[in-house]
Amino acid sequence: MGRIAGVGLATESASGDIDGLDRELARFTELGCDLAELSLQNMFVVAGGRLNLPELRKVEAVTQRHRLGYTAHGPLATNFMDEAHLELHRQVCAAMIEAAGALGATRLVVHGGVWHRPLPEAEIRRLARLEVESLAGLAEHAARHGVTIALEILPPLPSLPFSHDAFALAAQVAAVNHPAVGVTLDIGHAYMQATVRQQDFAATLAALSPHIVHIHLQDMFGRPDTVRTWSKGEKLAYGTGDLHAPPGWGDTPFERLLPALRPREGTTMILELAGHSMHHAAEAVAETKRLASLVGSG
Repeated sequence: MGRIAGVGLATESASGDIDGLDRELARFTELGCDLAELSLQNMFVVAGGRLNLPELRKVEAVTQRHRLGYTAHGPLATNFMDEAHLELHRQVCAAMIEAAGALGATRLVVHGGVWHRPLPEAEIRRLARLEVESLAGLAEHAARHGVTIALEILPPLPSLPFSHDAFALAAQVAAVNHPAVGVTLDIGHAYMQATVRQQDFAATLAALSPHIVHIHLQDMFGRPDTVRTWSKGEKLAYGTGDLHAPPGWGDTPFERLLPALRPREGTTMILELAGHSMHHAAEAVAETKRLASLVGSG
């Protein structure tokens, strides 16, 4: 697969459903996945900013039964630009790094910074420095546990009104300047950001490219979530929002954009499918493997 070290799916099991996780990982193996992304935000492996060892051991017993490599996704709430709770965010992320390392996960996806109201540019820069300081402070901790922090570009959704665009996220990781900190390119999120900000999509990916250590693949139409819809089927019909659709269901120009990417060596790729699309997983995983082979081929 060239620059991509492995391809897999993200887990969707309900919180604490150890048996469900076991079934998922068995299915991923049957589908030919190399990897599984453990949704640590849906597990109980951290409590109050500390490892919750009894639950971690239960999860570990399941993961060790399957011949898969692992990545991990941290809490959606993590926000190193949230000054009021900054120390708690750091504690939780440090514990998540330890949990990821114990489970053999080489990447921990961490959400990029968010602010919830318009702010002066000087204030955004000040809060962005807090994020850089936080990531720099956690980088050696991550390296000791065999984990790379993968800062994810976020979609412009009503619940995430203000966040880094691709250029700003790349600048954040460059400022940290540590091999244990890189970028998660969620190609759908990047598509939405480029659309909403009227940026050239290829240029935004070029900015992120040298920092990429992890890729979330999904398909969509790059449209913001501005139409009031009443079901997942309606949302897909309108093509709005963060769809997590199988490759081929949207209009993301994978064939044109993926060959130009030059991510770091050992980059991992996870197909993030919405739960209602999992019955298409076999063909979606096969197509994701084909797309992975295109990365860096141009």
